[in-house]
Amino acid sequence: MSQKLLVLSAAIGAGHLKAAEALCQTFERLVPNGKAVHLDFLKYCGPRFSRLIEESYYFITKYMAGIYRLLYEIADKPDAMAKRNQILLALRKYRDFIHEYRPDLILSTHFFPASVVSHYYPKYPVKNGVILTDYEAHPMWVYPNVHCFFVAHPGMVEELVHLGVPAGKVRVTGIPIRPEFSHDFVLEKLRAEKGVPEGVPVLLVMSGGNAIGPLDEVLASLNQITGEFYTIVITGKNEKVRRELEERRDQFRFPLKVLGYVEDMHKWMRLSDLLISKAGGLTVSEVLAVGLPLLVVKPTPGQEEANARYLVEYQAGIYVKNSEELGSVLGELLSNRTGLQELKKNALMLGKPEAATAVIQEMMKESDYPPIFL
Repeated sequence: MSQKLLVLSAAIGAGHLKAAEALCQTFERLVPNGKAVHLDFLKYCGPRFSRLIEESYYFITKYMAGIYRLLYEIADKPDAMAKRNQILLALRKYRDFIHEYRPDLILSTHFFPASVVSHYYPKYPVKNGVILTDYEAHPMWVYPNVHCFFVAHPGMVEELVHLGVPAGKVRVTGIPIRPEFSHDFVLEKLRAEKGVPEGVPVLLVMSGGNAIGPLDEVLASLNQITGEFYTIVITGKNEKVRRELEERRDQFRFPLKVLGYVEDMHKWMRLSDLLISKAGGLTVSEVLAVGLPLLVVKPTPGQEEANARYLVEYQAGIYVKNSEELGSVLGELLSNRTGLQELKKNALMLGKPEAATAVIQEMMKESDYPPIFL
């Protein structure tokens, strides 16, 4: 008899989806006869509404960051009516799917489906868990009928307890990332494979799947720095930005490789010395897993600021609040290779590349199935 896992996410930021995919891959790899289904819950419940929410998220975080901060802070105050409305929005669709698929375990990597799973639990009492995909706890993740809350680091246990979650329900596993991020590579061979030169610092610049970050400001700052370095820019699915940068390559004094969407991000991170990017929870988890320091530029207010603060607190990254600071910080990092190596060492110590395995193991405990022993 097969064991079924249902993983629910929402396409508001790519991180929730990537965590869900990592969990499905890991479940089917570890569990004999295991079958996992990943459902982008928002799109399943209403494709048009999902598209509107996703586009609004990117617009607000890019052009109205102050408004986003206000919404995040308002959400920090639990509102039973708001939670009830989001539950009612999707309850019928969820009920129909549950009765068709009949999962044995449910995991949510976004708070929206987590609320619906909790609400419907009395009618479908299946063991379920919630993965917080950032480095700070928030009330929007907290619902009553949840067996396990999976968090990125020990400090979040106390944060959830403060929000009313019993400490015994919280597991410190890290945020699930794809298993490729635990692979080791010979640096020289990897750089040769990707056509990246040896002997110079390699900077990786990313702006998320939609290239919404301050790319122009970063590249302008790099253009003012003396010294030799190699830069790789990954624009994600934004082909317009990729083409524009390709056309402008001659404007930069440093060698520049421009890439669009890549499937092997773990390799590009492994061969780099520093990532310049936003601070999404999955991005932070990936760089820590491979020991890559992160220089955070203009993080999205709220959860990304919290993620950046975590990196700074443990000296695994640097948080730059404005473009004026960027050039001097980059110049200092590139001239002080010892400091960069220290950041790398600290990042690697914090990494949890086997987080997805830890989550699946915890979910299998106290169930009707034998525990997994690796």
